[in-house]
Amino acid sequence: MIYTFQISDESTQSQSIINMLLSLSEDYDFLKVVDDHGELSHEREEELDRRYENFLKNPRSGKSWDEVKRNLMQE
Repeated sequence: MIYTFQISDESTQSQSIINMLLSLSEDYDFLKVVDDHGELSHEREEELDRRYENFLKNPRSGKSWDEVKRNLMQE
């Protein structure tokens, strides 16, 4: 199981926790600290671009949100 925590670095308390986790991650290989700033990975950006291009070429091939919800509720 993988846990994800979002910690804002706007306060001294949160900065203290971040520093502690960074320090712990040096000693324990099961702990990984990722500073992502909410940016997309290159792979995710390419996938979104591919999906957008597909939408532009086939705008009627998708489903409305109501249709997706209805299908999910039936399962």
